[in-house]
Amino acid sequence: MNANPPPRLAMQNIRKAFPGVLALDDVSFDCAAGEVHALCGENGAGKSTLMKILGGVYQPEAGEIRVDGVPIRFHHPLEARRLGISIIHQELSLLPDRTVAENIFLGMEPGRWGVLDRTAMAAGAERRLRRLGAAIAADGLARELSIAEQQIVEIAKALIFNTRILVMDEPTAALDDTETERLFLLVRQLRDDGVAVVFVSHRMPQVFAIADTITVLKDGRHVATRKRDQTSVDEVVRMMVGRELRDYYPVHRIGERAHPILSIRGGGNDIIDGIDLDLHAGEIVGVVGLEGSGKGGLCRAMFGATPFVRGTMTVNGRECRPTSPRQAIQAGIGFVSDDRKAEGLALHQPVIENALLALRGLSRLLAPAGSAAQRGERRMDELLRDVDVRAASYEQQIRLLSGGNQQKTVLARWLALSPPVLICAEPTRGIDVAAKAAIYQLLRRYTDSGKAALVVTSDLPEAIGVADRLVVMHGGRLVGSFPAGASEEDVMAVATGHRRHLHVATFPAGAVST
Repeated sequence: MNANPPPRLAMQNIRKAFPGVLALDDVSFDCAAGEVHALCGENGAGKSTLMKILGGVYQPEAGEIRVDGVPIRFHHPLEARRLGISIIHQELSLLPDRTVAENIFLGMEPGRWGVLDRTAMAAGAERRLRRLGAAIAADGLARELSIAEQQIVEIAKALIFNTRILVMDEPTAALDDTETERLFLLVRQLRDDGVAVVFVSHRMPQVFAIADTITVLKDGRHVATRKRDQTSVDEVVRMMVGRELRDYYPVHRIGERAHPILSIRGGGNDIIDGIDLDLHAGEIVGVVGLEGSGKGGLCRAMFGATPFVRGTMTVNGRECRPTSPRQAIQAGIGFVSDDRKAEGLALHQPVIENALLALRGLSRLLAPAGSAAQRGERRMDELLRDVDVRAASYEQQIRLLSGGNQQKTVLARWLALSPPVLICAEPTRGIDVAAKAAIYQLLRRYTDSGKAALVVTSDLPEAIGVADRLVVMHGGRLVGSFPAGASEEDVMAVATGHRRHLHVATFPAGAVST
C-alpha cells in the first residue's frame, strides 16, 4: 500500500486566457480525498475559470489535471461527470418548466424495458431531497421554487453521480443559517466518506467553519495555501484584496428623522399581511427573516410584481399601490432583484445597454422624465467608472463580467435614475468581500443624497452591519423592529418565532432593545 497516495485532485500550472484577459496564470491547486478545501478570492480572481476547466467547460492552454494521480483531459462536461466530478455552479441552471425530479435526473433518467421509469425517478429524487432535509415536492415545477429551494435541488442533482470530487460554488448564498448548517452536516458526511470537496465561497465565517485547507487566488495567480488553523480571517481577506479592508460597513445614520418618504399601512396579499412600514430619507432599513418568512414577498409587493390587494401605500405623500413594476417605477421605486441572472440582466447584451435599461424605459413612460433620462444616458460611462465596474470595455457582454461587477452595473442603473426609494433584494449574494464593501458604500452614498433604501437579505451579520434600522418578518408579517447594532441572538429569536413580543413596536433610530 502506498503510504503517501496522490491527492484525489491535482491541477498543476494551469493557464487560461480570454480575449484581452489572462484569467489564470500558472495556477496550481490540489485537494485530497476526505478534505474540504476552500478556494477564495475576489470576483475575477480566477476561481470559477479554474473550476470550469476541471468540469470540462473550458480547455486550459497549459498545465495538467490529475485525478488520483492519473492525468486526464476533458473535452466535454459529461466526461467529467462520468469520472465522478460534480460541480454545483453559482448561477443556477434548472429547467423551469420541468419537475424537480426531472431536473435532478436530467441526462441520467432511469428506465425500465426501454421506457422512462417515472416512479423510480420520483422516488430517487425524494430520497436525495430528504437526505438534504428538504421538504420539496419532487413533482413540483422548478419555476415554482424559491432561490434557496433551487440551490438545494442543484445539490441533490450533484449527488446523482458516484461523486469523488464535489465542487460547490457559493452553495450557501441563498440559504439561511438553519439550511446552511444542514448543508454543512452533509459536506462533513461526504468528507468522511472520502469525497474531495472544493468549497468556493466569499463568506469567511463559513469558510472557517467547514474548510480544512484554504487557498487564495488573486488576479489569476495563486497567492497562498494555508491550513485553516494556521491562518485567520484577517489574513485571508488581506491576501484576497491586497490591503486591509477598513470601514467594511458604512457609518450608521442615527438621529431625528423627517416625514417618511414611503409609508405602508395594513398592506397585504396572499403572501403577506398586516404590513405597517415607514422608510425615511437618509436611512437604510434592513429586512430579515427565515426562508418563507415573506421578506421576498414584501419587496415584490412594494414593486408591484405581486401587488398589495389590501392596505395603503404612499410615496412622498402621494398615494399609490402599484399593480405592476412599471407603475412602481413611475411612482419613484427602484428594485434590485435577488436573481440578477433571470430578472436583472440581459446577459448577452453589453454592459452599457444593461446599465441604461431603466433610463430608457422611463424615457418612454414619461415625457418630462425623458429629457432627464437622455442626460443620464450621456453620463452613464462616467457613472460606471465611478462605481468601479471593471470590464475590458462597456461594450462587452455582461455575462462575461464577475458577479460583483454585474451587481454594480445593476446598481448603477438605479443610481442614474435616482428614485426616492430603492429596494435591494440580496444585493451582495455571491460577490466578494471587496465588492460587498463597495456596494455598502454606494448604498450609503445614495441615502445620504436624501433617498431611502430597503435591503432584504438572508445574511444576518450583513443586515446588522449595513442597516440603520432592522425589521423582522415571520409568517408573512412584520413581527419586530431593532435599532442599528442589535444582537444576532435577539434578532434570530424573533425571526424564528421563539420570542414573539420582543418590543415588536417600531423603534426610533438609536433606541435600545431590552
